[in-house]
Amino acid sequence: MAVSASPVGASGPADHFTENVAGDTIACGSRVYTVTSGTIKITVHEGESASGNQNFTGTVTPRGVVATSGGKTYAVRGAFWFGGTFNAQQGTGQQGFTGKLQIVAPGTGKVDSVNITFHVAPDGTVKAFDMGTCAEPS
Repeated sequence: MAVSASPVGASGPADHFTENVAGDTIACGSRVYTVTSGTIKITVHEGESASGNQNFTGTVTPRGVVATSGGKTYAVRGAFWFGGTFNAQQGTGQQGFTGKLQIVAPGTGKVDSVNITFHVAPDGTVKAFDMGTCAEPS
């Protein structure tokens, strides 16, 4: 997921967006959930220090997201977070991404999940973990 906003000062306000996600899908093995209603709220903040160091962060949260699969209805709960920094003096940076979604059946609880963590260290080392039962939503 890539979301971009124009640079703002380190103490500048965050940018907020809302997007309809009806029609999106979440693949969980042989089961596919199709979103029938709901939105995601996207909050993004970018900043730069006086020395030229840069940072960005963003959060994506579902709002009233409902999905169906096999004739059953499910709620989608959770959030995605992404962010990074760049050190202008050293020419290095780091980035991270965490995606945590729960597919919840009424009266039953969690039936599937997106559980992704990804980090790129300043030396370029990549650590990636996928511990959920679903792929990141399309």
